[in-house]
Amino acid sequence: MNKYLIISKNWLGYAAVVTLLCLTVYGAVQQSFRQSANDLQYQMAQDVANAINKGADPKSLTGTQQLDLASTLSPYVIIYDANGNAVGNKVTLNGQTPKPPAGALGEARKNGSNSVTWQPRPDVRQATVMIATRRGYLVVAGRSLRNTEEHIDRLGTLVLLGWIVSLLVMLVVAVLQEFMTSKMGHA
Repeated sequence: MNKYLIISKNWLGYAAVVTLLCLTVYGAVQQSFRQSANDLQYQMAQDVANAINKGADPKSLTGTQQLDLASTLSPYVIIYDANGNAVGNKVTLNGQTPKPPAGALGEARKNGSNSVTWQPRPDVRQATVMIATRRGYLVVAGRSLRNTEEHIDRLGTLVLLGWIVSLLVMLVVAVLQEFMTSKMGHA
């Protein structure tokens, strides 16, 4: 059999294993990054919802700092009343109070909570958590996904480089393996 064919056959097996491992690592770590991007928002939304359920005035719970979703990395809270109006809000986008899609809000009201990636504008992506209160309010806590997506991009670059280097190393292994096998066959 042609030695190049043997090398290719051996290398393809190694390449398949390396590719599967790289895809598994990327998928697991990417999901971990994205899921952990909601952690702070769950805490914030739950704390605000608990305060409202205990009788706190929702207007006093949204903070005092004016935030623009297009530029801030700060976490924020928006509280909507039973009619869908923002209460005591300090968060804006394009000069107006942003509102997640009605379906996402409805899901939170129906099930008590909901978490979604919300993209109110092509350049603005938010990790949001929504929690309904017993008093009819809906608490939306969110923050930019910019840093998380940068981490995911770096992860992708590192996994890609690791995959390429691994494939090259496996090619060298396959060549050496064929070389050793052919040397032993002639000995």
